Amino acid sequence: MRNELAKLGRNLFAGLRLALFLPVSRLAFRIDVAQLLLLFALSALVDVGSDWVRYGPDAYFSWYGAGNEIFGAGVLLLLAALLALAFGQAELTLAIPILTLAAYPPLQAALTLPSALQRWASLPDALATALETLALAWVVALFVRAVAVALAPGRPRRWPRALAGGLLLATPMWLASTIMTTEPWWRQPAVHGGVDPRFPSPASEAVLATQQDLLDNALSALEDETPGTADLYFVGFAGDAQNDVFRKDVQTAQRVMDERWNTDGRSLALVNNPRTMLDTPMATVTNLRAALNEIGALIDPDEDVVMVYLASHGGRDHVLEVALPPLELAQLSPATLRTLLDDAGIKWRIVVVSACYSGAFVDALEDERTLVMTASQGDRASFGCSQRSDATYLGEALFSEGLARSESLLAAFEAAKKRVAEREIAAGHQPPSNPQLSVGEAMAEKLKELERGGAARRSGRTV
Repeated sequence: MRNELAKLGRNLFAGLRLALFLPVSRLAFRIDVAQLLLLFALSALVDVGSDWVRYGPDAYFSWYGAGNEIFGAGVLLLLAALLALAFGQAELTLAIPILTLAAYPPLQAALTLPSALQRWASLPDALATALETLALAWVVALFVRAVAVALAPGRPRRWPRALAGGLLLATPMWLASTIMTTEPWWRQPAVHGGVDPRFPSPASEAVLATQQDLLDNALSALEDETPGTADLYFVGFAGDAQNDVFRKDVQTAQRVMDERWNTDGRSLALVNNPRTMLDTPMATVTNLRAALNEIGALIDPDEDVVMVYLASHGGRDHVLEVALPPLELAQLSPATLRTLLDDAGIKWRIVVVSACYSGAFVDALEDERTLVMTASQGDRASFGCSQRSDATYLGEALFSEGLARSESLLAAFEAAKKRVAEREIAAGHQPPSNPQLSVGEAMAEKLKELERGGAARRSGRTV
């Protein structure tokens, strides 16, 4: 085994020279079946790490990723055999796969780099796409050079053959998804309809029995309003369980509001997510109605303000996605939200909607005592809801950056709108989402009252 590992090290060193287009010959490689198997195993291990970087620490391991490795290995061997037959060199059947796999680890790292930079260094999407394109071009060039080095020296038309062979080896990169379902080694709960095998089914008796207690406990924990003071209540709603960013977005928003804007004891989060089914009430229209009705009974409707933050996917029909498979849940429209607020007797309203096509909520909700902010205008998408994101663009700009630092609610809203535009320009998103903001005249004055009360509480003074 020690001898095989020594040969593996030699192959990897020669493969690095091949990948970096440094001088190397086929004689520098050790070509045998044992090396082929070791290189396949090494490639699979690198893919395990690469997929973890792409899908993040919240993902879970899946053996379905082995199917990709087996498929890739079979296709590579098949294409190498076809090239060996076409070029009349039987030794290419082993030589091409070994040269390619020996040179591939640096390219696997290069293909993973954009995902890593997006996750940990906020790399703009446009730059990440450019890096991915360059890495793919490097892969194609490597395939061409691997075939050229594998071909016997002195054979006629060596480089035209190498070009044809390299392009043939590259074709599975674009055609594999049409031949079979590609599965990563790590998965997010969004895969396969949002069902995550690490957690109980939302339709299981254990979850359904727990949920009513969770909602009752959350509602009973809400504190009464303070007479003579404009209190602020917060309700977060993470509607789509098929994308973990909405859970993180809403939980961060609640934390910022509790710590910075004095909603601690007067806030709750409704979340659709496999991770929270046994500790947090689900984000359903029914639960939202119950939460708003309870808050409406606690507050002084002429004095207190309720903020509702909705984070989910939105459609061109302006309906907010409410999803927790396999449950069949009612969707949330702008008209439904207005009805819920009206029925609860909540007069002073701040509604923030982080979703695509969410501008329609402005038309449905705006009045003198309402502030509405949406992530986009009614006919445009918004951004930041990929599986790799920790927050939507609007959620991060408004809560983590704006409301976490500002002494003014309205200034935080305006700054968030500007920040979203800056991020979209940097990422090259077109057309821009164009976040919408509507503030009723009476609400503009009410915000000043909230800010004075909040500043007094933060400084420890009595209002």
